[in-house]
Amino acid sequence: MPSAPGFVKSVTGGSKFIATFIIDDIQFHFSGNLDLPVEEFTCNEASLEYGDMEQLATRQNFDGEVGTEELQLTLSNGPKITGSFMFPINSASNISGSGMWSED
Repeated sequence: MPSAPGFVKSVTGGSKFIATFIIDDIQFHFSGNLDLPVEEFTCNEASLEYGDMEQLATRQNFDGEVGTEELQLTLSNGPKITGSFMFPINSASNISGSGMWSED
């Protein structure tokens, strides 16, 4: 599976996040909405694993875990986002929600 480097950062009090990855000099953004908010986090060294570029389009559901030191998300159509936090957070949570891909 191809992979791409990037970052993930929570926003809006931990109820949303933005993930950005660079593939062939193009930025791909996944803007996610969490069903339940979590403690705010920042992953400056995240990774996206995907099967093909067609998976990085449209709205997708996801589930995963925000641990105390890392993030793991699996999108419903297959891609996986993982990363380690810059600073540990206090509590781990199982998460779910949906997000939208965009690129520039």
